Amino acid sequence: MLEIFKKIFKSRLFRLTFSVVLIYFAFKKVNVVELFREIKNVPFWFVLVNIIFSFLILVLISIRWSLLLFPKISIKKILTFTRANFLATFYSLFFSTAVVGEVAKWIVIDSEYPKITKTKILGSVILDRFIGFSIFMILGLISAIIGRSSGLVIPETVFYSLIIGCLVCFVIYSIIYFFDASRILPNFTLLHKLDDAFELFRDKNRIQIIKCLLVSVLSELSYILQIWFVAWQFGVNLSLFAVFVFVPIISMILILPISIGGFGAREQLYLFFFSQFGSSNESILLMSAFLGILGVVNSLFGGVLLFFDEETRRKIKK
Repeated sequence: MLEIFKKIFKSRLFRLTFSVVLIYFAFKKVNVVELFREIKNVPFWFVLVNIIFSFLILVLISIRWSLLLFPKISIKKILTFTRANFLATFYSLFFSTAVVGEVAKWIVIDSEYPKITKTKILGSVILDRFIGFSIFMILGLISAIIGRSSGLVIPETVFYSLIIGCLVCFVIYSIIYFFDASRILPNFTLLHKLDDAFELFRDKNRIQIIKCLLVSVLSELSYILQIWFVAWQFGVNLSLFAVFVFVPIISMILILPISIGGFGAREQLYLFFFSQFGSSNESILLMSAFLGILGVVNSLFGGVLLFFDEETRRKIKK
């Protein structure tokens, strides 16, 4: 029975249905036609600036990942890792699991750098994900503490989940920095085939991990600034402080694979957290819908890149 529920929750149909239900309840009290007319009338310069801003954030994320494999980075490496991340966003949007996106990233880097072992590339993908996740957790907890002390509404379940998440991240980073992960593994041949991946956790790579953490902080803060900029354009009455408090928390919740591209879940979360500042539902939904469409545009750019990348398409199909 448990396996059946797992399959249901992981299925694309469930996520699509859940997104539709959430979108319906979010938009049912507003004039949807008027709302999308407002989005249509957004100045071209504003759209272009946000597309460029989103691209730069993805470049920062790509730099973070490349630092795990290369002590020194170059323009060519940054472009290669950025292409891999764009392909991943495309596959993650149109497939029911983010694993397909991770496979696309792995294939691109494996093809470009055949001298790096497959297990090490896999380890870098996993570690990069964890670094991004941990920064979300840490910023989310800091934001929740500041928000609660300022009298803002932070659900208890969210607050304590962030505490538990940060504790887990602290334990994992402690293992990375004070133990040799490959040596504490049980003496199983299968596990020790992953030694190349665990090389990323050893002494010589710890400085690189610190660099990755700093780049991750910069990328997350840039994302927060972008949302504040979008909120300003649509007349949402949000201070930079309010955006800093709630966006990391919202981003953490949206990591859960409960909807397609975050649609529906993002709208409900924005309404729940940002409406306490006196903003109208219409302006909040305008901001949320614009950010969602912007995310789809970025993902479709990954699809354009894939169109010219026959080798990656062929390998993923296999």
